[in-house]
Amino acid sequence: MAVDYKAFLKALGQRIRQFRKERGWSLRDMVIQHGYHDSQWRKYESGGGLTIPSLLRIAELFQVSLSKLLDGLAEYPAQTMQEIKEKEEMKTPGERRTR
Repeated sequence: MAVDYKAFLKALGQRIRQFRKERGWSLRDMVIQHGYHDSQWRKYESGGGLTIPSLLRIAELFQVSLSKLLDGLAEYPAQTMQEIKEKEEMKTPGERRTR
């Protein structure tokens, strides 16, 4: 399956923003409490390129596995995590991916 890299990064940025907002953290919190530069964090949330160490740091910050951070993004790039979960629940047991 070919993955649209730009769409993947955009979906990842949306996922990162979603995790931040779920925790009630502002962009200012990311700078002051978590040590990110404002422009760096905005780049992540807008779908800018990320390195593996950056991804690992973000996963650690949100206390989620890297697989949870990336889960479903290549398959359903335009969907939210809730929509992905709903799609997974609708599949028959044989269709579900093992984790």
